Amino acid sequence: MAVELKQHYVAFLDVLGFSEMVRSDVREEKQVFLTKLFRCHQGAVGIFKNEPNCSITQFSDSIVIARPYDDREFEYFITCVAEYQRLLLDEGLLCRGGIAVDKHFSNGTFTFSAGLISAYIVESTAARYPRVVVSRDVLDLVFPDFQKISKGLVKEDDGLIFVDYLGVTFRKKPMTLRANVRVLVENLAKSAQSSVREKGLWLAAYADATFKTRMKGPRFRRNVGP
Repeated sequence: MAVELKQHYVAFLDVLGFSEMVRSDVREEKQVFLTKLFRCHQGAVGIFKNEPNCSITQFSDSIVIARPYDDREFEYFITCVAEYQRLLLDEGLLCRGGIAVDKHFSNGTFTFSAGLISAYIVESTAARYPRVVVSRDVLDLVFPDFQKISKGLVKEDDGLIFVDYLGVTFRKKPMTLRANVRVLVENLAKSAQSSVREKGLWLAAYADATFKTRMKGPRFRRNVGP
């Protein structure tokens, strides 16, 4: 392999709640979360088996998906990202992230990447909720007139555009998907941390828009206890 920086799509994903997963597995005899995450990592082989140019690397809670830049392959790339998000979701896990395009090199054990830095900045400054946000630079490259975006993307009311992982993967066991999302929403709502509950409310609203359900529930209630 030539040691050379080339333009790539790069997605940086961060598994949410990872620190608590590690603490839980350290305390318990069974390593539940290690098993779940490793199963997702193994399942990724099926996503990328027909695309040798697409790579996935995981270290701790950080996942990097990369593919050489080609504007004709953007929809395929975001579909791969959505399918990986679905692998996590089926294990009861969520992630947030960013997608950028820039120079990138990786051989599996060594990575040197401006694209990774850019994708990380999108994840850390814009994603906020369990979504993978596409940077404006990528959108300008792939959709220069910006009249029509890929069917695998969703624009939110905050102006950001993210990978529509529920919509893209809905046809694959839709009842299971809805049930898994409902359980996640209910579990997140029980958290003592407001930032975690906020992510649950966002997921509920996204699911309601996708599935035509009513997971979010009313925002204001009167004459009820704490």
